[in-house]
Amino acid sequence: MSFRRTAAAVEEAKQSLASAAPGGRSAGVPLAEALAGFERCLREASASMASWRRPELEASWNACRQGLDEADRRAERFRLGEAPGGYEELYGELGDLIDPLDAFASAVERFRELGA
Repeated sequence: MSFRRTAAAVEEAKQSLASAAPGGRSAGVPLAEALAGFERCLREASASMASWRRPELEASWNACRQGLDEADRRAERFRLGEAPGGYEELYGELGDLIDPLDAFASAVERFRELGA
């Protein structure tokens, strides 16, 4: 199954977005660059969704599909809105963008239950 490919694209999306967060002495990558990478990886994940759709995974698949769609909607709203005012606001916004992708953690558990 190609769930691994989808999950890898989701993880890459999260990493891309997280790279905008300042850490230590690093200012982080430019927010526009991080957001573009996030959206690109979401498209890659979306494109691979059909490859792992199975009746026994339908609930997990639907939750992941909805998570990708919601993350994409939030990213678009974020891109078209005002930039966060400070670090705390930025961290909150980045977390809000990533939250819908939590469905993939549940899907991993479902795969384990099925022994896949």
